[in-house]
Amino acid sequence: MIRNISISTFVNIIFALAFVSIFLTFAMFMRYDKERHDLSLQNRYEMIAENFLILFQDHPNAQRLNELYKKFNVKPIEDRDRKLEIINNAQELKITQNYLGTYRVYRFDDMYYIYVQRYGYNIILKDTKHHNYNFAFIIAGFVLSLIIFIFLYEILNRKLRPLKLLNRQIIEFSNGNKDIKLEYKSNDEVGTIAKNFNEAINIINNQSKSKDLFMRNMMHELKTPITKAMFIAETLEDDKTRENLQRAFRRMDDIIKELATVEKLTSKNTMIYKEETSFFNIYTRTLEIMMINPENIATKIRDFKFEVDVSMMSIALKNLIDNAIKFSPNKKAIINANKERIEIISLGEPLNNELAYYTEAFSQEEKRSDGFGLGLYIVKTIVCLHGYKLEYKYEGGRNFFIINMMK
Repeated sequence: MIRNISISTFVNIIFALAFVSIFLTFAMFMRYDKERHDLSLQNRYEMIAENFLILFQDHPNAQRLNELYKKFNVKPIEDRDRKLEIINNAQELKITQNYLGTYRVYRFDDMYYIYVQRYGYNIILKDTKHHNYNFAFIIAGFVLSLIIFIFLYEILNRKLRPLKLLNRQIIEFSNGNKDIKLEYKSNDEVGTIAKNFNEAINIINNQSKSKDLFMRNMMHELKTPITKAMFIAETLEDDKTRENLQRAFRRMDDIIKELATVEKLTSKNTMIYKEETSFFNIYTRTLEIMMINPENIATKIRDFKFEVDVSMMSIALKNLIDNAIKFSPNKKAIINANKERIEIISLGEPLNNELAYYTEAFSQEEKRSDGFGLGLYIVKTIVCLHGYKLEYKYEGGRNFFIINMMK
C-alpha cells in the first residue's frame, strides 16, 4: 500500500503524524506539569498548616506568629467580613483533619488562602507568594515548535516541488509535447534527474526526427517505382501473372499509405479537424475509399450526427471493415451503428491475445495477418484522438470491434 503513495502524499502524512505527536506531547506535558504544580502547592500548604497547628499548641505570642508569617510568605486576614466572604464564596480545594486540628485550602480571586482551626484558634492566611500556573510559557514553547515545524515542512516541500514539476512534464511529454525542457540548476539528486531527463528528451527527439525523415524519403522513393510497375503490369498478356503482380503492387501501395497515415498520426503536430457530420456520410466515404462491393457488408444503421474529423474517421472505419472481411471465412462484415457505439462484426476465430497486443505499431500474428499489422494501431490512435474507446469482444462465433462513443 505504501508503495502506491506518492512521495508528496507520504511526506504530508509523515508531517501530519509528527504534528499530532507534537501536539499530544505538549498536551501531556502540560497536564503533567499542572499536576506537579498542584502537588507542589498542596505540599506547601500542608507544611504551612502543620507548622501553625504545632505552634498553636504552645499558645504563641505575636512575635512568634510574625516570624512564621515571614518565613512562609503568608499574611493573616484580620477583617471579619473579608473572612466571611472568603469562607462563603471561595472554591474549597482541600480539607484535612488530623490530631493537631483542621485546615482548609481555598482559591478566591486568583489567590490562595489557608484556613487553620484548632481549639481556641481560628485564622485565615493569605498566600502572598505568586503561584499562578504559567500557561503562556508552555504555549510559547508550543508555538515556537510549530513555527520550526512549518519552516522545515516548507523547506522539504520546496525540495520536492521540482519532482512534482518533473512528473507533470513527463506526463506532458507522454501526451505528445516533445518541446519540454526542465529548468533546474541545482546540483542535487533532483538536478541530476532533470539533466538526465533533458538529455533523454533530446535523444528521443533526434531519433524521432530521423525516423520521420526516413519514412518520408522512403515513401517518396517507393511511390513512383510502384506506380510505374503497376502500369507495366497492366500490359502483361498472361492474366494470372498480371493479376498476381497487380495484387502485390496494390498491397505495397496500401502499405505506403498506411505508413503515411502512421507518420501523420505520430507527428507532434497532429491535429484533428472536427466538423459536424452524419454517420451515413462517414460510411459512404468509407465505401468510396475501399472500392468494394457493398453487398459484402450488411448494415443496421440508425443515422446520427456527431463531430469528427471526416477523413480520419473514414480511415478508421475502413481499416475495421477491411480486417473484418479479410479474416472472415465468408468474406462479409456487419455494421451496427447508433449515437452510442459503432460495431463491426464478422465471423471467425477469436483473437489469441488481448486487444492491446494488436493496437501496437507493427504488431502481427501469423495466423491472422500477412502484413505489417498497422490497421488496428491506426484505428486505436484515431479513436483516442477523438476521445472515444476501441473495444473488442467475441460472442457466438463472431468478432465484435466496437468504437464506444460514450464519454
